[in-house]
Amino acid sequence: MGIVSRFFLLLYVLVVGTSVAAFAGVCLRIIPKKVWQSHLNYIIVQPETIGVLAVMLVFSLYFLLFSFKKQEQVAAGEIILRAGEPGEVKVSVEAIKRVIERAAFSISGVRDVKITLLKKKGEVPIAVRLVIIMGQGHTAPVVSEAVVNAIDKAIFTALQIGGVPVDVKVKDITNAVVERKKRVV
Repeated sequence: MGIVSRFFLLLYVLVVGTSVAAFAGVCLRIIPKKVWQSHLNYIIVQPETIGVLAVMLVFSLYFLLFSFKKQEQVAAGEIILRAGEPGEVKVSVEAIKRVIERAAFSISGVRDVKITLLKKKGEVPIAVRLVIIMGQGHTAPVVSEAVVNAIDKAIFTALQIGGVPVDVKVKDITNAVVERKKRVV
């Protein structure tokens, strides 16, 4: 959920919460009958009331539809590649990320890679989302295509999964060398 949607959700919750508190005050007879009836009569005759109710209805429908929107699940732990009679073949997400990282860094022009694995249903259990920092002097379409091909080949070689969807986003084009963490192997 984006920052704008969260802000509208905050306003929506404040309005609904205030309305519920006022209604509870009326039901518990904390607010006298004379007071709430005079305020209610005043609110009903105002032309802005219809506009506010229409806006609240639109927000209600928006948040209702948003609640049914399918969110992508980020893969964690292990991915089941095959489940059969002899047992399940599982591979850890970190192992898959290392295979993808090595394949991406094998391409000239890739300075840094951030990998996100998404769980999918069907024949291909994963999808790959990459954010790369590219070196200056290289073209984004060529590097992206080379990265996709290298990752597809590496995943097929290591996991025997073909046709994994790979989404590449170039975050930055830089001439500086990006410092990577040292790995203990």
